[in-house]
Amino acid sequence: MKYKSVKLNKSLNRVYNLSRKNKNETILFWIFLDADRIKDYKKFITAIPQSRNIAIIMRSKSKKNYYCYAKILLKLCKSKKFTFLIANNFKIAKAIGADGIHYSSKVNFARKDRNLITSCSYHGHNDYKRVKQLYSNLVFISPIYTTASNKNKKALGLIKISLLANYLKCQYSVLGGVSNKNISSLRNRGIKSVSGLDFICENIYYKC
Repeated sequence: MKYKSVKLNKSLNRVYNLSRKNKNETILFWIFLDADRIKDYKKFITAIPQSRNIAIIMRSKSKKNYYCYAKILLKLCKSKKFTFLIANNFKIAKAIGADGIHYSSKVNFARKDRNLITSCSYHGHNDYKRVKQLYSNLVFISPIYTTASNKNKKALGLIKISLLANYLKCQYSVLGGVSNKNISSLRNRGIKSVSGLDFICENIYYKC
């Protein structure tokens, strides 16, 4: 675990150096849990070294025992000092005391809650109005590069990422295909955090 921590911290420092940060911007890396690639969420989260700079977003296709499982993962994330968000379920996020709620492209409207981090997906200009309707204070622009999880989605590329970011008045992160090999190309583009499974897996030597 100590060797994992050293490697992960080096990568987190590289993310930190992408752009200037405000004091409140502590999260450098966001992890979207994907049931198709991670069979055991608990085992995966346990394998990640403790850090205040990491956030977990829980997604699940199955609604069976979702509430109970979310509580278990929240407790585990707290022990790791991770921020924890629930995807697409405001009621569960509030009920278990999660740190926030994430909305996928399927959701267009939501209630405002200043006590929760509210994030959403952002795939193009058509999502600009949706960001405002969801009261999002963070968006995930994706996919920036071609990803292993969805090769059919066309990568936006760095130039389009910059153009899309110009329309935003909130913090944004980039998702899709980010790795240690290409992260340096994101410098000086206003990107203050990154997201993705491949990046974290290569840093903690976890096969997903």
